[in-house]
Amino acid sequence: MSKLQTTSSAIARAHLTGDPDAVASARRDHEFARIEAAIERALAVAPPLTPGQVKRLSGLLRTGK
Repeated sequence: MSKLQTTSSAIARAHLTGDPDAVASARRDHEFARIEAAIERALAVAPPLTPGQVKRLSGLLRTGK
């Protein structure tokens, strides 16, 4: 089972508990897994990034903007 499938299943299980905090946590974990997978796919086919590009992407991750 992929990480995205696992996190998607966790959302469903959290909904069954009726715990809004568990649902929010499961959704956060799922979105993290989606972002992580997208970054991995992009880096697998892209030429090496420059230090400036790495700094910019790191900044996006730190601030969320």
